Amino acid sequence: MRSKAIISFNMSKIKSSGSEIEKTMSRTLWRYDLRGYRKNANNIIGKPDFSWSKYKTAVFCDSSFWHGYRNMSTKRHNFKSNKRFWVKKISRNIARDKEVNKKLKKNGWIVIRFWDFQLDGDVQKCVAKVQKALKVQGRK
Repeated sequence: MRSKAIISFNMSKIKSSGSEIEKTMSRTLWRYDLRGYRKNANNIIGKPDFSWSKYKTAVFCDSSFWHGYRNMSTKRHNFKSNKRFWVKKISRNIARDKEVNKKLKKNGWIVIRFWDFQLDGDVQKCVAKVQKALKVQGRK
């Protein structure tokens, strides 16, 4: 069993931006000539991973664990310790994501969320969805 110090060290290495899924998305957006985005723009509600303010399009690359894929079913995750803490934390993340989506959409934004497994599985399909959204919002 890992000590609390090791667990704490591992958790401290998890970043809020610059994850592998974000890097994959960034490289593919660049390859498909979808440039001009801002990364983690803190002036936009929810600080999207990629955003095009001119076209009011926000893209989030969400981790299945941290953002509660399948509504954070406690049966899906076999937490070894602090189960109540993790369920509460991830449930708050889910609620926050829903609130961010609602606020952005209310302000005329297109909000796209991708799960890590979608980006790992077929990133080109994800980028095609972004291209379509940008066209809808007026990008040529």
